[in-house]
Amino acid sequence: MSASPDQERWNRRHSLQAPSFRVSPLVSQLRAINPPDGPVLEIACGTSGSALEFAREGRRVVAVDVSDVALNHLAAEAARLGVTDFIEFVEADAAAHSFTPRHFAIVLATFFWDAAAFEHACNAVAPDGALGWQALASPVAGSRWRVPHGHLSAALPGDFGAVSEFEGGAGPHAWTCLLARRFG
Repeated sequence: MSASPDQERWNRRHSLQAPSFRVSPLVSQLRAINPPDGPVLEIACGTSGSALEFAREGRRVVAVDVSDVALNHLAAEAARLGVTDFIEFVEADAAAHSFTPRHFAIVLATFFWDAAAFEHACNAVAPDGALGWQALASPVAGSRWRVPHGHLSAALPGDFGAVSEFEGGAGPHAWTCLLARRFG
């Protein structure tokens, strides 16, 4: 099976730069809204330290990315930290992949936007579970990979409530972020 253009682009990027394994600020923000115990789904994880952080807590984590290079880096770091047994690595396009419905206590994505992936992510959040989503921002609708501030909360299904929605950065680095809960 040949690689998609997205996979080729992300594999090239992850091959050229050292992995950071940076924990997203979303992790502490999600903890602050007291999500239930249970598994975590990180979409478009790349070489995220967030998946590793949740695994170190003993949570089961499903780490999804289109880049096998990024997932291999993440798996190597998980092995180094001794948390491999807590993480399932899934090579998939989140826009085309369905996740176990209403299963995850926490679902997060950082610096990623795809409307279909967002819909799949919301469907995967368990009752009383938390969603944390950060996307690059655009002042107007219509960009494939960016969204205007306020769009994330507007796209939530009816059984969710926004806890907070905020923005940061500037210019091409501007972003918007949503923390939400699924009603039980």
